[in-house]
Amino acid sequence: MTLLMAMVCIPVAFTRMLPFFENLQNKYPGRVGYGGAYSDQDLFKALNLSSRPTKNNDTCILRMSTSLNLNPSHQIVEARNGSAKGTGNMYYFYDRFAFLDYLHEKYGVPLKWNTTEGFRGKVGIMYIKVTGGKEPTDVCSVLLWNGMSFHQGKGLLHHHRIQDVYLWPAPSAGCKIDLDLKQSTCFPSKAKVELKSGKKIPMSSVRIGDLVKTYSKEGEVMFSPVVTFLDQMPDYKGHYYTITTASNAQVTLSEAHVIFKTSLLPNSTNCSDHASRVRPGDFILIHTRRGRYPDIVTSVSIAERQGAFAPVTQEGTMIVDDVWVSCYADIADHALADSLMTPLKRFYGLAPNLLGAGGKYVHGYLKGVLRPIGVTIFGKEKFYQSPQKEVLKEKETSLESFFNKDDK
Repeated sequence: MTLLMAMVCIPVAFTRMLPFFENLQNKYPGRVGYGGAYSDQDLFKALNLSSRPTKNNDTCILRMSTSLNLNPSHQIVEARNGSAKGTGNMYYFYDRFAFLDYLHEKYGVPLKWNTTEGFRGKVGIMYIKVTGGKEPTDVCSVLLWNGMSFHQGKGLLHHHRIQDVYLWPAPSAGCKIDLDLKQSTCFPSKAKVELKSGKKIPMSSVRIGDLVKTYSKEGEVMFSPVVTFLDQMPDYKGHYYTITTASNAQVTLSEAHVIFKTSLLPNSTNCSDHASRVRPGDFILIHTRRGRYPDIVTSVSIAERQGAFAPVTQEGTMIVDDVWVSCYADIADHALADSLMTPLKRFYGLAPNLLGAGGKYVHGYLKGVLRPIGVTIFGKEKFYQSPQKEVLKEKETSLESFFNKDDK
């Protein structure tokens, strides 16, 4: 810990480089629910540990040290404080600060910034230092950073108590792909909406014609029918933003999806913005038994999730996991997006189960008609621009040959 306090924000010549990022990524035993295949229980068994860590975030450290151990010449073969001997007669860290001291000793002084934004386009092992109060228990503080987001784990992008962000850069083969806008318009499979019956169902179970809870333009609770889907991809895996408020309301959505923000000022009006632009200190609108009210955002995290679903209601809005959101993405101005979608909603509304099923025609309309017209009339700035146009391509990983997982 004392070593980290002495870190300075200057480029340094490392005495030793981390493995290629693609190798770290391919050998990382990712967490179940975030694109990986290993639960905590699976990991303990695979590493054959005689004693199990007890702290909430310890498996994050175990996973990172496992990734190093699976790269030749980077194996941890000597006992260290905060580590335990396991599979392959190697040592696996379970203590965060012991592991950070090890990284500092072996790979030099990390780069330092006060937010993750400073490391867009860089890859490596990232440590996010949160100060004061209790740390969130469902996020990792040490993760693989792929230049835009975290690999197979949940980490904080923004938090009101983030003090510093450190990155040990890893060399990369430089394989890149363009971001696909279609993958930035959705909710994951497990996000929930409420039906008129009072039942809450996951996005993967929503069907054309379902009456989904939302608010009218006048601010009254209502139930609006689903007329189509912008996307229905149950097998899709992608990175999603999770926005958490002071009352512990939590919504997970893609970076370009539109959410409503407001303020506590008298006579303030609601505005709409992309999920990736929400920051701690912003106010979003949540739904409770008392109605709709503003709640302050305390953190924004990012993680890989399963599924991509984007139902469109006749009202153009819905309540997802008790947070009021737009049905649209790409265009930050919800009112503009809703007006452009009105012809399509009316068309689907004529026979939703026939015309709107699966959103078979919607992407052609959006990409071939709405977006080009919108860009021409309203300007490119009205449409979503990704924080980074290119990201490192993630590869499918398999660790079974090392862990012999199938034999367990």
